[in-house]
Amino acid sequence: MKLGAPSLPPQLPYSDLVYMTNRGFLAKKLGQYVGLHSDEGAALFYHSFSQPSFADYNQENQYDYLLYLSEQMLKWNKLKYNIALQVKKMDVNPDIQNALLKAYEIYKTDLFADSYEAAIQENKVKTDQQMDMKWVIYRDVIYAATQEKFLLISEEEAKACRQGNVFCEGTIKSRADIPACRNLAKESLEAEKIGSTNIMTWILVLSEAITNTIKHAEEGKMTLIKDEKNHEIRFIIEDNGPGFSLEDLPRTTLLAGFSTKKSLGQGFTLMMKMSKRVLLYTSSKGSTIILTFDISEKKEGELNATG
Repeated sequence: MKLGAPSLPPQLPYSDLVYMTNRGFLAKKLGQYVGLHSDEGAALFYHSFSQPSFADYNQENQYDYLLYLSEQMLKWNKLKYNIALQVKKMDVNPDIQNALLKAYEIYKTDLFADSYEAAIQENKVKTDQQMDMKWVIYRDVIYAATQEKFLLISEEEAKACRQGNVFCEGTIKSRADIPACRNLAKESLEAEKIGSTNIMTWILVLSEAITNTIKHAEEGKMTLIKDEKNHEIRFIIEDNGPGFSLEDLPRTTLLAGFSTKKSLGQGFTLMMKMSKRVLLYTSSKGSTIILTFDISEKKEGELNATG
């Protein structure tokens, strides 16, 4: 659908202009998250200025529907409702629901400050000391329950995992970057003389981590590091998303297929099964997933297999 920029009413109040701009921006982001082309996103943004409200939207028109959803979220913010809870109550397509939750998490302090601040007051945010104690308990329990395959780490520990030689890097901004990063990693691993069977397995795990980045964050980065000293290769996948809920991590990591973020649970299960260990640093500003692979054992096995 091609839509040009509409003409604005000559006496449009400033407050209405700001509202339509926010509504259009939010709808554009929702469109991006559900797979609309960038040109369609731009047209969707301008379509926000075509009418005051999309409450009586045309169900056959995707632009109208996304603008209606944006309108609802902005309305909930004004009423100081718990937006995440309202979204979870909606009977909508899972991709739409995920897009709404993602938009809220990323823009909760910019577009939804009233709702977010009300939620903070309602929940009486825990002190840093309480959160630190809770984090340590979750880390130890999950680590033991996964037979030392999954470990929550601190920001400093995540930085320490960068020791070694970086032999591959890639950026993740859209779904098109998934196969691009996958192929780049494959070529780089081949250059490192990693066997084809191991490459196939490792790339499968990498795809899970990269897909998670696109699904739940604006953008991310892939870094492959070879650490000769510790005889391992590490895949580091970073994103700028809202982070993982500490309360959901036990179920996310221990129950195959469980996820509050559509399909992520199965992803962690696969990552733990196919890698030496999975490390996770997460905060409200983003997450870093680190997948480690033991190259000393892998290479020795490959040499024996080839005689």
